[in-house]
Amino acid sequence: MSAKGITPIISEYRILWEALKQYEERLEKLSSMSTDEDQQLKYDEKLQDLEGLLRSVKIAAQSDYQLELE
Repeated sequence: MSAKGITPIISEYRILWEALKQYEERLEKLSSMSTDEDQQLKYDEKLQDLEGLLRSVKIAAQSDYQLELE
């Protein structure tokens, strides 16, 4: 995050983390409920992308503020 010139404050990291985790839960639910294989694949791809984003946010929060996000 900070490598791109954006350094969120601690509360913004927490808000972003919570929002991403809720989105992850939603995608997991939609993927498991989907009967259309193509749609399920789209949800699963988004989940993979989201996993990388969550990892990046977690690393940035740790680097910027020694903040542990779980």
